[in-house]
Parts: sequence; structure tokens; C-alpha cells
Amino acid sequence: MRAAAASHGRTYLTASADAQPVQVFRSSAPDPAADQALVDFLGTLVHGSELGALRVQVGAPAEINESCGGGRVVACYAVGANRMYVPDQAVEGAPLEYVLAHEYGHHIASWRSNAPWDAVDWGPKYWASAMRVCTHVHEGELFPGNQQAHYLDDPGEGFADSYAHISHPSVPWQFNALMRPSDAGFSAIRRDVLRPWAGPRKRTFHGRLDAHRQVHTFRLPLRLDGNVQLALRGRPGLRAQVELRARSFATAETLGAGRRHGFGVEWCRRQRVERLSVIVRRRAGAGPFALRVTWPG
Repeated sequence: MRAAAASHGRTYLTASADAQPVQVFRSSAPDPAADQALVDFLGTLVHGSELGALRVQVGAPAEINESCGGGRVVACYAVGANRMYVPDQAVEGAPLEYVLAHEYGHHIASWRSNAPWDAVDWGPKYWASAMRVCTHVHEGELFPGNQQAHYLDDPGEGFADSYAHISHPSVPWQFNALMRPSDAGFSAIRRDVLRPWAGPRKRTFHGRLDAHRQVHTFRLPLRLDGNVQLALRGRPGLRAQVELRARSFATAETLGAGRRHGFGVEWCRRQRVERLSVIVRRRAGAGPFALRVTWPG
């Protein structure tokens, strides 16, 4: 992306209760009143502390189009630079504040996690899980990060536009219908913004395998998509088959336990809450074990 000139920059405080600073740049003459109005609008959006890191480059539509790479691009967001490039007037009938909200959705995603996937391309964890992005990607219906051939099927764009629809519900939905905003989707977005996913949960299960107890079964609820990882520890010589099973999927590996051994699965839920059964089955040896399970939540 080519960056527009930013010779005139100034920091403005939002009028919202948290009064966050936002830097606004113009290559033309400064317009403090317009810039303050822009920043005040951003402060009305659902936001977190990421707002205080934002930079906004404002320019004429042709200038912004060139900075964003040309084509039919109205605005864009530079990941890593925390910078939105936006026009100083409405373009092609799209309300300017709607364009601002869409680009701010990308800014939010760049400050959130959806490990093991990139939240900028897949959307943050709660929204992506609510919209079943993982399943739709594996089924060839959504295409993360493919803004050339599949712009309207890109979950990163779907998240940003869903975020914009919180404040602009009357704007027609143009993206893949699989990502069409819903009450559940809006609720997930607000959670992503206000109470972001902080990382996977962890739990260690304990048991003993011997001639009298060949199998242990533990259960976990899986409410989000992501990696499920297992690591087995136990006495040298102990070998166990560790199986993950749910209604939609099952996988298993045989692990030695003389030192830590494990495996991971990229898990896409088939229902809102999947009940995982973690089954540890003795294959050789005997003794106590500890099975550490990490899951997205």
C-alpha cells in the first residue's frame, strides 16, 4: 500500500466518557472542526482501548483511492500502522460514517486474537465462532484474506461490515449471506470489542491406568473454535491411546508417557456447544498419569 502524504497531523480527544486520543492527518490544509467531528463519531462506536492507538488519514476520494491501491476501493486500513485511509466526503452513495465504522472494524480485528488463525483475515474469536467461519472455510464457502477473487466471501471483510452495521443497520448487506448480521453475531462482536478473548483455557486431568482400570473418560464443553491440544505425562513405559470424541468428529493418537507427549487438533464446532469426551485408554505399562488439555473455551 502506498501511503498518502501526512504533513498535517493533530491529536484530538473523543467526546466519549473515556476521552481517547486519535491522530488525524490531512495532506491538504487542516480542518480542525471536521477532524474533531470525525473523532467524536469514532468515540460513539463500540470500542476499547485500541481507539487511542488509531491514526486516520483523510483526503480527497481520488487521493485515498490511490493510497489504497486503486480500483474501486473507497477506503482501507493499514495493518501494523494502525492507520485508516478515508475520504473526506461520501463516495458512491455510501454514508461517510458507515465507511469510517467499517474501517474501524478492521482496526479492532488487528488488536484482537483468533489463534490459531489471524483475526484480521478470519475475524476475532467470538464473532468467527458464532458465524462458524472455520467450518465454512473448510467447506470452501469463505476465503480468509482473499480480497481479490473472493472479496465478498472474506470473513475479515464480513466482520468489519457486520461491525459497521451495528451503527448503520439500514445499509444494504453486500457480503456472503453466511455472514449476514444477526443478534448472535452482534452480541459476539460486542464481546470481542469489550471483553476480548484472552487465550485458551487449560486443565489437567489425573488418573491411573493398570490392569484394574483400563480407561478414563473426561468431559469438556467446547464453545469456541480453535486448537484443542493434549499432553500426557506419566511413568516410563506407560503408553495410552488418547481420543477426542464429539458428535461431529473423533480423532485419537497413542502416546508414550515417559516424557511429555502430545498432539493437537484444529477443531471446528458443528453445534453451538459441543461436548468433548477425552478418553485415555491403556495400551502398555501401568501407573498414574496427568493429561493436560488446552482448548479455546
